[in-house]
Amino acid sequence: MKPRSINIFLLDGDPNGIRVAQISMSTIQSIAFRRNQLRRVRDAFPEIERPGVYILIGSDEQESGGHVGYVGESEGVGARLGHHNSNETGRDAKGFWTDTVVLISKDENLTKSHARYVEACLIRSLSHNPRWSIPNNKRPSEDAGKLPLQDRAAMDEFVDQTKTLVGALGWDIFREVRGRPVDVARLLSEERSGDELQFFCRGEGFAAEMRLGASGDYVVQAGSKARTRTTPTIPRGTSALRSALLEAGVLRIDGQFLLFTSDYSFTSASAAAATVTGASANGRILWKLPDGRTYADWEASQENGSGADENSTGCQEA
Repeated sequence: MKPRSINIFLLDGDPNGIRVAQISMSTIQSIAFRRNQLRRVRDAFPEIERPGVYILIGSDEQESGGHVGYVGESEGVGARLGHHNSNETGRDAKGFWTDTVVLISKDENLTKSHARYVEACLIRSLSHNPRWSIPNNKRPSEDAGKLPLQDRAAMDEFVDQTKTLVGALGWDIFREVRGRPVDVARLLSEERSGDELQFFCRGEGFAAEMRLGASGDYVVQAGSKARTRTTPTIPRGTSALRSALLEAGVLRIDGQFLLFTSDYSFTSASAAAATVTGASANGRILWKLPDGRTYADWEASQENGSGADENSTGCQEA
């Protein structure tokens, strides 16, 4: 991650309308719009007919709160999107599709092979985010969009900037919300570093550890144990997420527990606590430091400027 300056042009002055985003001094241009705005975008931005990559975004009707992201490429993105839009049935039908992001190069140097390489990289990145499902029937092979070394370096930068632009436009589709798999047995035998502020959540059937990520997210750490059973109060979205994490291998059944096999990032302390406890949970109260202070207490101390003990830190079930 590195600092970026991004310019966003609002075609109608509406932050939810047609937007064109670009990283300063970059030749990569992204255009975001609703599906029903495709005709207008093709008229206003003829460059959309060039080679490029596109992302179709929508909701997963099979899973409450779930998202769908389809990544594609074409020598003429506008025409390809028109083809998708006109097909209501068959393989090219995209019934979930509500929003679009198109990525092209302003210098017209992007080729079909370049686009295939970027597409393959983005599909692999999307697969690291269990919050999103991928309807792409054909996954890229290792040879997809194979390029010479110098072109590969340029397209790796294209991929990196694409992830930044899509995130800035409001979608966390390429955010890697899990860490790398670890040797859990080795991890549990080692002592945690005392350099990070850490919270714990412990109760009947669960024992988890959480740290605060650099982006303000809540990272439940590998080796944490979640409760296998759930209660009737568990939010539907949390229940679906636990199932998705089991399917993705982030969680695995380990005796009487569900074991986190890698770090996993949550957007709130309560979402993290609910996943760990298998019930509706107020994470601001449940996550605690060893001295008994809750996460809410610690956060209040930061607001008041009184500081906090930043040594390794416990959640007792309420």
